[in-house]
Amino acid sequence: MEKEKLHPEYDIYIDIAKEDIHLLIYLVEAEAHIMNVRKKQENGYFKIIVPAGLVDEALTLLNSLKNSDIKVEVISIEPHNGII
Repeated sequence: MEKEKLHPEYDIYIDIAKEDIHLLIYLVEAEAHIMNVRKKQENGYFKIIVPAGLVDEALTLLNSLKNSDIKVEVISIEPHNGII
């Protein structure tokens, strides 16, 4: 994948209700090695770190939650800044 040559990891910032974060973590942990769930950032968004080769798969999973009780919106995808 071309993204892997540019950056090995990407940060996906999402907007999610505080009460839904634990459900998101359960779902992500069920999908082994796709995402590394981090924490709410200073900008108010929740940060997820994803290997470049799994960005599309991670986005598919996050976007599939739109049809569930978990309200999540992908805000941005950026090259990983090295900050956990």
